[in-house]
Amino acid sequence: MNQAEFKILVVEDNELNRKVIVQKLKKNLYKIDEAENGLMALEKVKTWKPDLILLDVMMPEMDGFQVLEILRQTQSQVELPIILVTAMQDSEDIVKGFKLGANDYLPKNFNTEELLARVNTGLKIRSYHKLLQLRNNTIERELDIARLIQKKILPLSTPNLPGFTIGSLYLPMDKVGGDYYDYFEAEGYCDFFMADVSGHGVPGALIASILKMSMQYCHLSHQSISDILTNMDQAVSERGALGMFATAVILRLFPEVAKFTYSNAGHHPLLIHRRANDTFIELSTPGTPLGINFDFKKLAYLEVEFQLEIGDRIILFTDGIIEAVNAEEVDFETAIWKNFLKENKNAEIADLSEKLIQILKVFSNKETFEDDITWVVIDYAGN
Repeated sequence: MNQAEFKILVVEDNELNRKVIVQKLKKNLYKIDEAENGLMALEKVKTWKPDLILLDVMMPEMDGFQVLEILRQTQSQVELPIILVTAMQDSEDIVKGFKLGANDYLPKNFNTEELLARVNTGLKIRSYHKLLQLRNNTIERELDIARLIQKKILPLSTPNLPGFTIGSLYLPMDKVGGDYYDYFEAEGYCDFFMADVSGHGVPGALIASILKMSMQYCHLSHQSISDILTNMDQAVSERGALGMFATAVILRLFPEVAKFTYSNAGHHPLLIHRRANDTFIELSTPGTPLGINFDFKKLAYLEVEFQLEIGDRIILFTDGIIEAVNAEEVDFETAIWKNFLKENKNAEIADLSEKLIQILKVFSNKETFEDDITWVVIDYAGN
């Protein structure tokens, strides 16, 4: 630790005592300033911004306890270490100082080694805090970059398919979520993809980027949806962070014939709300999450076809919705998921998304969620 980097403010009303402390500290190359009373000390803190304060307790007008109490309203023990210098030996006074936020105390009959040791400890605390702040700032910048990456890989608009209305909701729990969805249009069909990455932040954004690039590559070569999942599986396994994986579901919609094929990689089933008779159909295929299947050489992903009927509502979603819990630890899926969909079966998709957010907040009694909230809803009205 380089002593010349640190500024110490010595607050002591007795000039002789103050000069003794200042002399000892200057011999060890610390930058020193002085204050002869509490009011001057508060002003020096504002203008000179010391790294540590040696604060006399017994001073006229404003004692050390009062100065300490004022300073702790704006700066914590790690932001500005304060060592009380006191002639008082009463343990109650010492305890009072610690309760008000003192880092340490020094009796006035101290020796040089004791003074330097306590100052050194206090400055180390501040140094560690500053290093932690710098690291946190770096992490925040990385998260901002990851958030920008994720924003750019999400679709900018929804497909315009005759006979279909499409809407989406994406509400990340943090700056960077772990959910990802996308649309890819081609001649005669449109693919809808949704994934839930095992993690958030920068690793989650990395996996989402890998999925995006894989999807774009696969569409250039017009691959089947099962082959798309296979290629994504390999990409996540080879290029993702160790232990990262993603559950995923993909459907290929053929709007002219109102059919779609679908394939699943360990994700929640597609949900079909057959609004004509208020029933639900869950569609899934056996499949292992992306990044795991390739490592363990599992079977190929299966592909199944489904015929739509007029009024059907297709819902792709992630587990942040159905696994939200209330005060009794009952999850949303068990409690009211399908009843909510029934009660709002005639709602426009945008309104339905708003209602979902509101009911989840009421259900969980929270304004923020513990996981990402993402879905894509596709309504079929007939050609």
